[in-house]
Amino acid sequence: MNRTMTWFGATAIALALTSTAACSKGPPPKPTPLTSLSVKKVAADLSKPDPNGAYWKDVPEGLVTMLAQPMIAPRPETTTTENIIVQAVHDGTRVAFRLRWKDTEKSEAGHLGEYSDGLALEFPVKEGPPPPVMMGAKDMPVHLFHWRAQYQRDKEQGKPTMKDLYPNHSVDMYPHEYKEAPSNPSAAEKFNPGVAEGNPQSYAKTGVDEIIAEGYSTSSVQDGHGATAHGEWANGEWTLVIVRPLTVEGGSNLKAGVDGNIAFAVWQGGKGEVGSRKCVTMQWTPIKIQ
Repeated sequence: MNRTMTWFGATAIALALTSTAACSKGPPPKPTPLTSLSVKKVAADLSKPDPNGAYWKDVPEGLVTMLAQPMIAPRPETTTTENIIVQAVHDGTRVAFRLRWKDTEKSEAGHLGEYSDGLALEFPVKEGPPPPVMMGAKDMPVHLFHWRAQYQRDKEQGKPTMKDLYPNHSVDMYPHEYKEAPSNPSAAEKFNPGVAEGNPQSYAKTGVDEIIAEGYSTSSVQDGHGATAHGEWANGEWTLVIVRPLTVEGGSNLKAGVDGNIAFAVWQGGKGEVGSRKCVTMQWTPIKIQ
């Protein structure tokens, strides 16, 4: 069987099969290194992230190489996630990214010293030359969509209580989990000033944090703009779909026919990765919405 293929790039061409293809059944082609991500339009409902949607079968896969974050301490000791496999589609309103990567264990945090698996997509906010890929720079902001397995678990199963995590502990000064609730429930909120001030980090998560940053240590969680995500872990691999609006007021915008950029980061919680301990892409990947 003769096949000609180019997955991504300005000169990308469709997969061509000879007339004898129907007589031959071989293994699926391996993803090739992703140099440019072309996002084609599909007639599908992308409002709900679906890693197993039928429309993904016809979308080419690209391989993105990762590296242990090298710039800011604390750094990971090794590159735990060597690559991720990326697909993307849009429906004219939303864009969906499907991402796969190897992870030997499913990690959802909980106890002290336990961390969550996670993945983030990064986009420049302003048009023009892209900012530094490592979290942007002053007046050159970046917009991130950060999914955590921990947040997904909390949304689907409920956030674990202290009693769930430490069944033999005794609560004495933790105001939200007294054995007998205060007669005035609002009294407990006095111990949670983040809620009183409207800090997004103090509220229940739905799976995806939206973050704006202008350099190292400047990450600021924003009110959500409708991004959703769903991940599935099986056989030592995560398959995750993140869906975001094409246009986000005050954030990043992806427009049909206009070149943009995207970058990636992955955390393997079971290997102690959290915060700056992660694997990242060290350069922007061009992206174009068809």
